[in-house]
Amino acid sequence: MEILLVLLPALLVVVVGYSVVYTLWEAAGLPGDPETAGWITGFLLLAVVTGLLLSWRRRVRRRRRRT
Repeated sequence: MEILLVLLPALLVVVVGYSVVYTLWEAAGLPGDPETAGWITGFLLLAVVTGLLLSWRRRVRRRRRRT
């Protein structure tokens, strides 16, 4: 059950990135495969969100040590 608490938000971030890029790709009528661009963007978004969360967590820990 605990694994779902990690995997579900990660899956949601990937799917949101995929959906946005796929929709924009189709709307713009760009040539090529929108699925590939969507998945790549989804996983890049996941990497960015994970990096930001880790950075935020480190800052919070540093602030707690100071007080």
